[in-house]
Amino acid sequence: MLKKTLAVLLLFAALCASALADSLPIYYRKSQGNAAPYEKVTYLEEPPFDADAELLTVDVLGIRQGDCILITCGGKRMLVDGGEAQRYSAVNRYLKKNGIERFDYFFLTHAHDDHLEMQEQLIKKGYAVDELISPYDENDSYSLWNPYKKLLADKGVRITKIASGDTLDLGGATLTFYRCDLPGITMNNHSTCAMLQFGDARMFLAADIGGETQHWLLDTFGAEVFQCDVYKSAHHNRTATVTEFLDALNPRLAVNTNTRSSTKVGENQQDRRDIPRYYISTGTIHLSTDGTQWYVWQEPME
Repeated sequence: MLKKTLAVLLLFAALCASALADSLPIYYRKSQGNAAPYEKVTYLEEPPFDADAELLTVDVLGIRQGDCILITCGGKRMLVDGGEAQRYSAVNRYLKKNGIERFDYFFLTHAHDDHLEMQEQLIKKGYAVDELISPYDENDSYSLWNPYKKLLADKGVRITKIASGDTLDLGGATLTFYRCDLPGITMNNHSTCAMLQFGDARMFLAADIGGETQHWLLDTFGAEVFQCDVYKSAHHNRTATVTEFLDALNPRLAVNTNTRSSTKVGENQQDRRDIPRYYISTGTIHLSTDGTQWYVWQEPME
């Protein structure tokens, strides 16, 4: 259920962030023939969770470039963006392999082709989705959003517009949404980002926000709200994250939805800070947590 509780959220998030000043431990499985995560980390052959532990899982699909993120918790499933339609074969192969035919939610961060097209393609190919959450509704008009909202209406998919402060429960995990409302900024800066939390585990999904929005988030909500364990880098890590915003995030792991060779500036920034990092160009990144620790590994590209 989507909740609009901005005032309560700010107090709650500040208290939680204060209590979570230290990031959670992250353990890794070694990947053959892959230098990622490029830093000294702790490796485990098997996940550190109890056999009966409830988990949040996040799979960042290896589509070379673009956000295609599957979140699963408590029997609920959400696809965040999806990438360009030309990557459909890779996404379809992953979904078939894992027996996935339907989604509780699609979350569209903004109406650019490398975020929207895959969702549209999946629906056209027969995948089912109950609800689309995004910063748009039926009254908004953008070149790529217009045919997509018609398709959603034709298929009976609910459309829910979200704004800063809205929260969504996903099977026991919580997504808290943030969107810059400054006039005259780019669609990337208007894209909706989200903090995903399960227990004490936190992952920040930065969509394609740039420096203007990163400063706005800090000024509006305060740095303490954005502390996280895992950072899905903004705009595919093409540019550096604003220093003050990266200080606030203070991640122990970065997930970059791009090729390493295309992200020299962002790569250098993460390298200087000794942040372990993965790139989807070398395969799907699997993250899981029981709310007290993380386990991460990368599946080689097929």
